[in-house]
Amino acid sequence: MTGDWLADGRAELASERILDAVRALFIDKGVSGVGMAEVAEAAGCSRATLYRYFDNRQALYVAFAGREARQVVERVWRDPAVSAATDPGEQLLDGFTALIAEVRKTPHLAVWFAPANAGIVAQLSNSSEVVDALATDFVSGFRPDLSAPAARRLGQWFVRVMVSLLTLPGAGEDEERMLLRNFALPFLLDQRTTIE
Repeated sequence: MTGDWLADGRAELASERILDAVRALFIDKGVSGVGMAEVAEAAGCSRATLYRYFDNRQALYVAFAGREARQVVERVWRDPAVSAATDPGEQLLDGFTALIAEVRKTPHLAVWFAPANAGIVAQLSNSSEVVDALATDFVSGFRPDLSAPAARRLGQWFVRVMVSLLTLPGAGEDEERMLLRNFALPFLLDQRTTIE
């Protein structure tokens, strides 16, 4: 650890540096096997500095999940292959399956959905404001008829659907597409579907 860890105007990058360090730890040790002391050591900072940015391990998880969710969603939805379909339903299915595939093939994301981490993921799916905002904005784009609270509830439900498919995968992409088509898309595409 160096004495100038936050010197020269780097304070604004400190949390990003910590999140970058924790990414490698999650791959090596699993999510539940990483302690705050290990995170501080991997980031090259003191535990006091780490706690200045993240009050506890849950806050670190929430920040990591929010950052990674935002990045993976941006990567997937900007991919021209995802937006190639002309039918909105097919475009959504392409996007959802591409998102699931991207998470599964990215080691620091896939580790979150291993059976040993299911409880952590379940807690995070209800606690990340970033993920909640992403999901709500996404839903509002397809269902502008919904009130803000209804769009938020539907967004939270979609997060649970995606977490479920990542934690308990279907028999293959075709089955997952069928599940999404039959049980998820109607809520996004059919404005006759009432959301309270």
